[in-house]
This record gives sequence, structure tokens and C-alpha cells, in this order.
Amino acid sequence: MKYVDPECAAIASAFARRDLKARLPDSIAARDPMYRRSGSSYDLKSIREYQPFDDPRAIDWKLYGRSDRAFVKEFYEEADDEVAFLVDSSASMACAPQEDYRSFIGSLSFILLSLGMGVRLWTYSSGLSELRLAARSKGGHAAVRAALSSLEFEGDTDTARSFGQWRARGRQRRVFVFSDFHERTPSLRSPGGLFLLRFRTPFSSVAERGAETEVVDPETGRLIVVPWSRADEAAWDAAEASRDAAMASTPRSFYRRLDSGDRRAPVYWDVLSRLYA
Repeated sequence: MKYVDPECAAIASAFARRDLKARLPDSIAARDPMYRRSGSSYDLKSIREYQPFDDPRAIDWKLYGRSDRAFVKEFYEEADDEVAFLVDSSASMACAPQEDYRSFIGSLSFILLSLGMGVRLWTYSSGLSELRLAARSKGGHAAVRAALSSLEFEGDTDTARSFGQWRARGRQRRVFVFSDFHERTPSLRSPGGLFLLRFRTPFSSVAERGAETEVVDPETGRLIVVPWSRADEAAWDAAEASRDAAMASTPRSFYRRLDSGDRRAPVYWDVLSRLYA
């Protein structure tokens, strides 16, 4: 499957016609690496030890000569022209609308790549995956599509731990987290923008009111018997509303919940408006 909604090309084209150039990092707006200011001392974000996934060309060899240790300098513009995607691949996501989930991630990556924004994608369950995918142009969407096609949902969920591991490894300032967020609301902080996209299948769509429903917990394998009366449904709705409110109150964040069949196009536009604000 392509995992690109039909509206995506039109959304990218319409958004590109807006006056984005003044709001984009210079490294993107110039469209010419010759004019990148990366390397200027006033653009320095941090200095950290070299990691196996880093480009060896980023090593500060002068500092290496003085300390005999490899360090990498990061600059704000280099972090600004790429976003991180953290994709929940834990077993609980098997209960979410899987094709909607894949299509949303694939579509959003297509739009961002069309607008010149790089995408770096990790999957996670109880921890962040060691391997990550990097796409820098529309041609890179094929790799995103392949990763989504091969996505398998297994393992426990630990969003907070996985996010912390990304903070230690990733250099992007803006991050998208795609999950059902069924855990206790995680405390997440991003150096730039934080986008939280929640996917779920409402329990009322699979349970029969007035009856007991047997549910297998996908992460533990335990069989759970759930009574489902009108009062149970009201309590579930209240708990879900409370979870949504807690997620939406995360500082400096954008939050949306998507149920199966929800229109995705308005959410893409809202994401872009926030990303390029």
C-alpha cells in the first residue's frame, strides 16, 4: 500500500503557496547548502560524544586532537530542518485502527517531505529501537512506506522510557509521538515542538451493551471479563475525556485523538499550521 491519503498532494501544494520562507530555518529556505550557516559559533546547540549512528564527518577533529576523544557539534539549523517520528509498535497497538495508523503516519511524512522537511523515524515498545530510518526528500518516502508495511505490534509499552532514550540520541528539536497512550499519562518534554497523536478504537464499538465482553490483554495475554452497561460506558467515556484533557495539557504540545474513520485531512493542516507557526 502507498499509505498516502488522496488529499496529501493537494495539502502540500496549498500549504507551500503560503508565505513559509520567512518562517523556515535558513537551511531550508535557501534551498542551497552553500548558504547554510551551520558551523557558526553563535548557532551552536551542544557538544556531545560521538555515537555509532553519527556521521563521522561531524566529528570535531580539533577537539579530538586535544582530548583524544571524539565529539560532535550540533547546530540549531541542523536540528530545525528535520523532525523525529516515534512510532509505537507495542502489542497494544494491535487494538488500534491499524490501517488508519499506518496511513496517517505515511501521509504526514509524505506532506513534510514534499515541503522540504526531513523525517527521522524510530519505532518503540518497551524501549526505543536501535535502528532508525532517515528520509530527506520525497524519494525517501518509499523507505517510510516499507517500514510501515513491515510494522509488527509486539511487546510492552513504555513511552516515557523510549522518549527519554530518543532525547539522549536524537538531535531533532521537534518530535511526533504516535501511540494509543494507554499508559498513565507520560511526562514528556521536547526542546522544540511536541506533537502527540493518539489512535484508539472506542470500546463501545466492539462491546455489546448489557453483556459481559471477554477481552485478551495484548501485552500480558490475560483474559479479562468486562461488564458493559450504560453506566460502564459512561464511566469509560469520562475516563477517556480525562485522559485526553491530561494529554492536551502537556506544555508546548499539540495533541489530537483519532478514532477509526475520523477525517485525517483537517489534522494534517492543523499540524502544519502549528509546525510552521
